Amino acid sequence: MFEFFSNYRFAFLIGAEVTFWILITSFFALRYLFRFEKASILAIPLILANELFIAFLGYIDYKITGQFSRFQIIVIIILIYSLTYGKKDFKRLDHFIKRKIAKWRGEPIPSELEEVKLYGWAHTKSELKQWCIHLLVYITVHIIFIFTFGLNTEVLHDLSSALEKGQLFKNESITSLSYVWSIIFVIDTIITLSYVISPKKKKA
Repeated sequence: MFEFFSNYRFAFLIGAEVTFWILITSFFALRYLFRFEKASILAIPLILANELFIAFLGYIDYKITGQFSRFQIIVIIILIYSLTYGKKDFKRLDHFIKRKIAKWRGEPIPSELEEVKLYGWAHTKSELKQWCIHLLVYITVHIIFIFTFGLNTEVLHDLSSALEKGQLFKNESITSLSYVWSIIFVIDTIITLSYVISPKKKKA
């Protein structure tokens, strides 16, 4: 049975993502369009089960192949996003849809749902908070990589040479993931630093 899931892992992953968006759409439709709030709650455990299924696919792939693969990297990225930025984005989407539905029905928009745009130091603090979360996740995951897959022995003797050869970790896929993530982290750092140096201002 495990071989079946492994052979069609990408098909199952795509199916899981499609299912996720169907569940999200159903949640918002039931909650705001049809106002079945209690019924909409049923979508939440289904969404969680869907995420667990994605994790299961990654586990099965590792169990069958016995090595870390790019497929598992995709699964890890999806799960990390779900556990970090996913919650915030879901809340933002929830408020956005609720505002749109209220506006469509001609109902007053609750004050707590009014879109608040941050400027100056308030915006900078928000960016710094997100950057700190990114940093914490980045460090934590890399520590896990080190203990799980191990650093290439060449790193201990000649770091620059190991980086040039793309052999930071003993697992090539993990090294590739680390490089891509590091580039993204550097870009995120530069953007955040730009707001520290020059806080966002209101447009005239």
